[in-house]
Amino acid sequence: MAATPGKKSLLALSIAAGCSASVFMATPTYSQGMSLEEVVVTARKRTENLQDVPMAVSAFGSDQLRNAQVSNIVDIARMTPNVTLTETSGLGAGALAVFIRGIGSDPGFDQGVGIYLDDVYLNRTSGSLLEVYDVDRIEVLKGPQGNLYGRNTIGGAIKYVSREPGDELEANAEVKVGEFDLRQIKANISGPLIENTLYGGFGLYYKQRDGIQTNTFDGSEWWADDVQAYRGNLVWNATDSLKIKLLGDYSLNESDPHLPNRVAVDSDTLNQLSEFITAGNLLSVPSGLTTVANDLSLPADIDDVSTGYGDVLSDFEIETSTVALSFEWDISDSWLLKSVTAQRSMENTIPFDFDGSEQQFIETVETRESDDFSQEFQFLYGSDTVNAVFGLYYLDADSKQPGHTLQAFRLQGLSFFDSNKLKDDRDLESASAYFNVDWDFLENWQWSIGGRYTRDEKTLDQKSRDIDGYYGVAFAPGLFPGEGVASISPGMELEAGTDPNVLGWIQLPDFAGSFRVTPPHEFTAVETLRVKTATESWDEVSPSTKLSWHASDDIMLYGGVSTGFKSGGFNNSAELPTPYDPETVVSYSLGMKSDWVDGRLRLNGEIFYNDYTDKQLATISLDTITGALDETVDNVGEVTTTGAELELTWLSRIEGLVLGLNIGYLDAEVDSFKELVENPEDPDLPPVVNDKGDTTALGFSPRWTVQGRVFYDISLDSAGFLSLGADVSYRSQSYTNSPVDLTSAYEKNQVQKEHAIWNAMAAWRSADEHWRIALEGRNLEDTRVLTHSFVVGPFLTGGYNMPRTWALSLGYTY
Repeated sequence: MAATPGKKSLLALSIAAGCSASVFMATPTYSQGMSLEEVVVTARKRTENLQDVPMAVSAFGSDQLRNAQVSNIVDIARMTPNVTLTETSGLGAGALAVFIRGIGSDPGFDQGVGIYLDDVYLNRTSGSLLEVYDVDRIEVLKGPQGNLYGRNTIGGAIKYVSREPGDELEANAEVKVGEFDLRQIKANISGPLIENTLYGGFGLYYKQRDGIQTNTFDGSEWWADDVQAYRGNLVWNATDSLKIKLLGDYSLNESDPHLPNRVAVDSDTLNQLSEFITAGNLLSVPSGLTTVANDLSLPADIDDVSTGYGDVLSDFEIETSTVALSFEWDISDSWLLKSVTAQRSMENTIPFDFDGSEQQFIETVETRESDDFSQEFQFLYGSDTVNAVFGLYYLDADSKQPGHTLQAFRLQGLSFFDSNKLKDDRDLESASAYFNVDWDFLENWQWSIGGRYTRDEKTLDQKSRDIDGYYGVAFAPGLFPGEGVASISPGMELEAGTDPNVLGWIQLPDFAGSFRVTPPHEFTAVETLRVKTATESWDEVSPSTKLSWHASDDIMLYGGVSTGFKSGGFNNSAELPTPYDPETVVSYSLGMKSDWVDGRLRLNGEIFYNDYTDKQLATISLDTITGALDETVDNVGEVTTTGAELELTWLSRIEGLVLGLNIGYLDAEVDSFKELVENPEDPDLPPVVNDKGDTTALGFSPRWTVQGRVFYDISLDSAGFLSLGADVSYRSQSYTNSPVDLTSAYEKNQVQKEHAIWNAMAAWRSADEHWRIALEGRNLEDTRVLTHSFVVGPFLTGGYNMPRTWALSLGYTY
């Protein structure tokens, strides 16, 4: 069971796996015994058979990803159990929400699941919706990570590994057209530039697609794609013992974004804000004081959106660039030193329409510029009985929000909160040391022990000029129905005031009690300069241990305990920012890797238990007096998740036919959920803690996830090959926000219904394997479900999955 020792093993550490590791097989290859191929991965920083790795790992090679119609990293969710990946389309486009076994990346916090691009940790959820092109493999590692590489994460890691150039000249190109006028190009070329010394590779990706959503306000189309990406690398074998690699990656997303859909409106909360505005009328001036109803009805179709904010929403853009330099130095037969130095920059403009209506209720624009520098050193040791990794990791992440106007709230023209951010800098400096040792202490027995020490320091430096202003509300009983009250379109107050029917104006300070009519109208505004600075650091030690036993050549059993943490941060809603603590998890696992029926049947499984403490949560509420958005962040919960996973692959007796089945079970329980509430005896006393653990649930945690696939590769002799494939992905009911208050009026509106999604493909390849023509169909039954939701005040917005689509592609491989 020992890994190949010495120089050969160490130099192979960065070799791509390129093979499938789960039930979704690539075009199968056969040994003389007609058994399943050996899957090679580098999850433990050395090349080894997946069946010898004592952890839950799924790896998907480039052919397998293509045959499974994986075009974006989100598609990985339907290929491995207990994993949820989705765009944060209920809040804003362009960011990735990922959860593994109920633990994941909540908006505004550090990532619970790490995303890596060629050993470079992607520190932002925006820009992490990676398009799948020029790829060698994608690996999914489940459970806490941190004693093998990079940044510590408590839920797991997803590693995107691009194609590395080699001795042979290789080129691939694919053109695809399809539903919604899809136009897509993928291409890459790689090979030697100087024989045996210098190698180069270049890949590109281009995608345009028409919109899927229709804005009922003006007929414009949204949820359209306009993405381009480029990747290049150079590999230089400087000496027999030194390899240097330079990677450059650039992407630009200028799509008309996926707009949040209005899913529900809480009329009770809305009435609390506008209880005196009869029928929610909004005056249109100067074209005669005619009333226009405030339409807050739900859309007739889930692809219908309603917004009057389109001119700003079209400013959406995410531009990222990455440069990474790595080297591997073979110091001796037993030691190798690896270094990865990376700089990743992003410019990100994301507008938000939190209410999803034609009126200007709650809209914001966030523009951020971020620069992340990371440096990692790894010392790797290999011998007959011991393999070890010792690492140092450093991350300096700087995020700036340049000065701009943030429109935070307008209630039917009644009020607005205009925050002009003069400065908003947020810095993270993280330094860590980690190790992992695998010791074959007896024949067929291996003990693994690892640990990590991390120190994170965060700094907040913010200066803002907040302008609280109020639009008047007209009192005209002769003109308006009911109580004769309506709000006026922004900017039209003075003109409306000249109409003899308007008797006066209601000022917002009287909003909570009886209103006062105060002619003549005077626009009021209060300007406040706010400065917030804070610095805090956190230290954490995360140990792990695991024991594995090869019961036979084809069966391995293992068990272990691992720990992880997510860094703390600041509650920025208060005048003086207050820090919140890290959240931690202790994970227990028992697993099996096995091959049966002369290697034709592969059965891998794991059961797990996660004890999750100091859960971090951000809640956004609407101040009913000032109209401001208030965000509260704290450590509020304790959670346990229990579950099991089974992955089965069967190579049938029919040549070329492979079947697979994945089953995941997850029980996520909120044990404690503390809420600070007003002291019932005296509001002036400190608030009290209300435990709502029994009325709170985790989202993105379906109890059952099942995936099945059949792939049949048929030889047509001199006519080539025909590949037929179909897969289904089933998910039981789950919440699309996390956590969810079960007593909320929105509880039933934030549910993703139980569903199954079918996909199928047929592809022809020429006999020389150069040409490929494929017809693809996704979501064949046009099953539409909610995938993400978000609550602000009286409004619930959400996003849905893609409708049924088809595509036709033509590819050439040299």
